Amino acid sequence: MNDKKNFNIEKTFELAIQNHKKNNFQIAEKFYKEILEINSNHFASIFYLGTLLAQTKRLNLAKPMLFKAIQIQPNYADAHNNFGNILKELGEYKDALNSYEKAIQIQPNLASAHYNHGVVLEKLGEYKDAINSYEKAIQIQPNFAIAHYNYGVVLEKLGEYKDAINSYEKAIQIQPNLASAHYNLGLIQKELGEHQKAKNSYEKAVRYNPGNLVYLYHLSDLDEKILNSNLKNKIYEIIEKNNSSKKNIAYGNFLLSKYELNEKKYENELDYLLKGHQYYFESEEKKFKKGIEYWLNILPKRKELINLKEYYKNIEKENFSIKPIFIVGVPRCGSTLIEKVIASGNQYVPIGEETGIIHTVIQNIINNEQSSNPKTKNLLKEISVAYKNKGLVHKKSNYMFTDKSLENFFYIDIIQKIFPEAKIINCRRDALSSIISTLKNNQIFQAWAHNLENIFKYHDIYYRMIENFKKTMPNFIYDLEYEKFINNPEDESKKLMRFCGIPWDIKCLEFYKRKDLFSKTASNVQIRKAIYKDSINKYLPYKNFLIKNGKKYSWFNRQQTLS
Repeated sequence: MNDKKNFNIEKTFELAIQNHKKNNFQIAEKFYKEILEINSNHFASIFYLGTLLAQTKRLNLAKPMLFKAIQIQPNYADAHNNFGNILKELGEYKDALNSYEKAIQIQPNLASAHYNHGVVLEKLGEYKDAINSYEKAIQIQPNFAIAHYNYGVVLEKLGEYKDAINSYEKAIQIQPNLASAHYNLGLIQKELGEHQKAKNSYEKAVRYNPGNLVYLYHLSDLDEKILNSNLKNKIYEIIEKNNSSKKNIAYGNFLLSKYELNEKKYENELDYLLKGHQYYFESEEKKFKKGIEYWLNILPKRKELINLKEYYKNIEKENFSIKPIFIVGVPRCGSTLIEKVIASGNQYVPIGEETGIIHTVIQNIINNEQSSNPKTKNLLKEISVAYKNKGLVHKKSNYMFTDKSLENFFYIDIIQKIFPEAKIINCRRDALSSIISTLKNNQIFQAWAHNLENIFKYHDIYYRMIENFKKTMPNFIYDLEYEKFINNPEDESKKLMRFCGIPWDIKCLEFYKRKDLFSKTASNVQIRKAIYKDSINKYLPYKNFLIKNGKKYSWFNRQQTLS
């Protein structure tokens, strides 16, 4: 009798594995469960059923199953590795790291555990440690395509673009149909101004993953000809599928908005844009809800931003020689143009673009509930160190550099105390233009930028904070009006450069000729052209659609009355 039972278990398990490999998950699950009804401690069935449940995103069922597998065979590295994958998906990153480390301790040459370890470190922002993990995975398994890809992602985040390109190309060499590698390669090529190369890369990404509307959206930025009726029908077909992701539906609506724009049906265009942003918000809902609370409620009201005087004594005296140029404002205010003008004259000025350094440090202070924590007292000192580590502080540039982290308008008083020789440029643009342009250019990292009401709230915070700082520090902030700059670039750029303490040269207005021009912002296509006036009245057709949202904000009503 026992022999027959064991025989049936072996046979059933073999059938389960065969169906599991073929992705016949429902049948495989049925067989695993049948085995466990006979033998509840059958390790292989527990392990593979837990893995299957994880594959089918039933994480809360998978977690106890794989935990039980580990209890039965604590020295089985794959069980720790797969358990870590579940914890990673659940956002339990610290425990996930522990699981991967146990797997590596048991089996040091388990490439997937090193890779997964790197993925979690990357999510935690510990990029250098993530690189070490990816390098170990690649060393063990040189043809590990996705490890090369992720290695490239981290290198790109660290600004090592040449090495990132090499990593993406290596991943493609190993796995030519890896669409994400072609797409990311295209993003860097676009940022470098290599638009034909970027277009080719996007086309390959679309070829290998034709249902990904993110790829098609970015391709359409470089080739509007793809926006034909066939693609339109394809978009409708994709977004109406039951299994379409919210992100794919979002980009489908963004694409459909372009068709309406081409026909000058602005209200329809705006409807598609708002619908797309709603789906995009839902695709990152948990993270974005926290972000909205932070940016619109916590950050503007926290007293810690005012009561940091006790920490300023930690700032080194040498900060008096550092002369950063901070460009602040709201997204789509023309800041990328202004930064390139400043950095394109005869004097060398390193471009920081969007470093996010100050925000990261201040966010750590705000999130630190224990204000007496000794680490807090060192955070502001770390700001200047972070700029040095990023390679922005040089004697040959007279210790000048730019930082275009627009959110720095929250921290103008702190900037003045950390860097007494800093310059603040408040880049102002007509609110209608900034708001509509924000909707048209998906700000993927900004929680507040996917809802019209939240966009207005963020702008309101900006206007109120700037006015307050201008009263308390009247000579510290330079107001640059984008429209005035576009209409009279030579005179306005001379005023700007005089404020920055940098000699003006005609090359300041010929920034688009630079071969080393790099931009990660949504303006990376426009910035490669000479200054043009077309953008000034570009958004007037949308004015009436924003009246309802804008009527309660005096700054919006005032600007639209004057326009």
